[in-house]
Amino acid sequence: MRDEIKLILPTSWEPRKDAFLAKLGVSSGGLGEHFFGNVYDAFFTHSIEVKREFERYYSVEYAKLADYIEITYGEVLSDDDLEHERIYLVTSLPQVVDEMYEDNKLDTVLQCIGELERAQNEDQT
Repeated sequence: MRDEIKLILPTSWEPRKDAFLAKLGVSSGGLGEHFFGNVYDAFFTHSIEVKREFERYYSVEYAKLADYIEITYGEVLSDDDLEHERIYLVTSLPQVVDEMYEDNKLDTVLQCIGELERAQNEDQT
């Protein structure tokens, strides 16, 4: 049985922990790095990078990535989400970004990732 998917994070940003923490304004070595370093790890290290997983192991068995995600994980993604270079299926959320907790920072973190992606895309053009 697969873990429950808590968050789907499609992105074309090349995840780099130092850039992520710097964009959030988190200083290295402090409590903020501990909290938001755990967020980075949950989102990008300990998650399932489903596009890579599909291409490496399941592209012969399933005709399309969308079919694989829907059948295996029970999630339906939009065409826009499927076009991203990476799709992370996050199975564990640290408390600081868990919507079950008041004053969580999920929106701030997602905005940060969006800004990093936009900046990367601007650099590539």
